[in-house]
Amino acid sequence: MSTVSEPKSGRSVPDTYWVELLKTQVRIVEGRYRTRIIEAGSGPALFLLHGTGGHAENYALNIAPLAEHFHVVAMDFLWHGRSQTEGYHPEIIPLLVDQVTDVMAQLDIEVAFVEGQSMGGWVAMQLAVQHPEKVRGLVLTTTMGYSPDEGSIPGYVEPDWAANLPSSLEVLRDPSFDNVRTRMARILARPERLSDEAIRVRQALYQQPALAAVQQKFIAEYLAGDIIRRHTVTDAIARRIAQPTLVYWGDRNRTPPALGQRLSEQVQDGRFHCATDTGHWAQYESAPEHNSIVAGFFASLAAKH
Repeated sequence: MSTVSEPKSGRSVPDTYWVELLKTQVRIVEGRYRTRIIEAGSGPALFLLHGTGGHAENYALNIAPLAEHFHVVAMDFLWHGRSQTEGYHPEIIPLLVDQVTDVMAQLDIEVAFVEGQSMGGWVAMQLAVQHPEKVRGLVLTTTMGYSPDEGSIPGYVEPDWAANLPSSLEVLRDPSFDNVRTRMARILARPERLSDEAIRVRQALYQQPALAAVQQKFIAEYLAGDIIRRHTVTDAIARRIAQPTLVYWGDRNRTPPALGQRLSEQVQDGRFHCATDTGHWAQYESAPEHNSIVAGFFASLAAKH
């Protein structure tokens, strides 16, 4: 395990999403599933996987910068964004893993780098374990779905995620601007960095009746259900991840840096980086630092092939 050095970077966040995304293409990919993607760039493939309740625009500040070096594909997971809303299953993770492999097949991509943030990291870990031939390297950004051995992190107690369920359901039942802002603000170290456009994009998606309905089922299982937990990544499973892996954290993430550090030590070839003054949405809140670190990490792997 090694630590990635931190570059000098600011913490200003652009006011817009779509000015940042003007150089990208948005389209629907039809395979086993109907998936919306935001795509840009050329070179080695890099998939960006978002967190629960999110969508491809979660990476709005990352796609174009990373596309200077890679063929970037940010996708809406099933039951998220503008991907399909039908076919919900409470196990969740296996279908999302299958969706990623489906998009790869439709785009004729045999192997890719993968970054997953929050739930996307959970999917990325399981993808790496189940389909190791498809993953060249991983970035796990404030990942969810990892459960260390009991007592392995002194003083660590997993947060009560179910406590977030009432407010998460409320925003889907009433996706007002203020409710959406409140829901998104909790994933930032400094909520004032959240742009109005980021809120309005999420609001517009949650105002789709079919999406809001399936998201209520989804979030109830994700935060408080038992079925999805069948796919938790334990230390034993993490040790099966052989691909070079960078665990990227925020020092003010709800789960502490010690959790990310522990994960980086369990995978076979791990590195750890913690961005300061940064919460759960680290790819957004520390975007310049994130883009520099992630591009450098994946570029170093690409250079070896």
